[in-house]
Amino acid sequence: MHLERYEARGFEVPVETWGSSKKTLVFVPGLGCHPRYYGRGLERLSRDFRIVVPDLSFATHTRLPAEPSEYLALLGDIADDLAPDAVWCGHSFGALVALLRPGAAIACAPSVPVELPLWRTVARAVWLQAREYLGLEGRIGVTYAGRIMVDYVSTAVTRPGALFPAVRALKRPSGELPLESRHAVVYLCARDEMYRTAEYDRYFTACGHAGVTIEELPDGHDWPITRPERFAERMRLAWERVTGAGAGAAAAAD
Repeated sequence: MHLERYEARGFEVPVETWGSSKKTLVFVPGLGCHPRYYGRGLERLSRDFRIVVPDLSFATHTRLPAEPSEYLALLGDIADDLAPDAVWCGHSFGALVALLRPGAAIACAPSVPVELPLWRTVARAVWLQAREYLGLEGRIGVTYAGRIMVDYVSTAVTRPGALFPAVRALKRPSGELPLESRHAVVYLCARDEMYRTAEYDRYFTACGHAGVTIEELPDGHDWPITRPERFAERMRLAWERVTGAGAGAAAAAD
């Protein structure tokens, strides 16, 4: 893994690069999550891809963009320089950012606009963390739950401006953050602790999703972190779909 710093739109952003393949992905972590939480999956995926991972985490920034559109603009400046032709993929809030871009995208358990009071969002997050603490999302989830809780709580107390504006930006009607990708694979979770099936249905119905393949998984919201083997394999399969590589290989075989 190679690390460099990139200056854009008033931010100094650490950027990790994994692998050296000509096949390139830009991976956007969840809101405030450090790339290290995805390290096991990224290491596996880097055997087949070059992966550019901007670090917009609470651990490295005292302030962060306030809106998904601001995240998109900032990351777009970085990607235009480091990986202009890459497929974008992301997890949770990062998955939503990837879907807001016109290019090909892979979205893992994306955040979506939902008009929920903040306390209900917090309650869902607590339930998610409790499941991980109890080991219901695997061994990795136990460690991750403790670390991410410290990240979020410490940020909420000491730097609320880095957390709550982005959270509040999702408290809006579904159609106000329309997805722009018309060639995407979206992995939704059958038992997502953060979003209900009806909430996802409202979003994708409001935005339309022609060209967007939605696949339901029997995993929890944080599966890209807690299930690194599945993450790497699913990213490979999704990349083939959104780039047409799988179809091309099948045609060649025929």
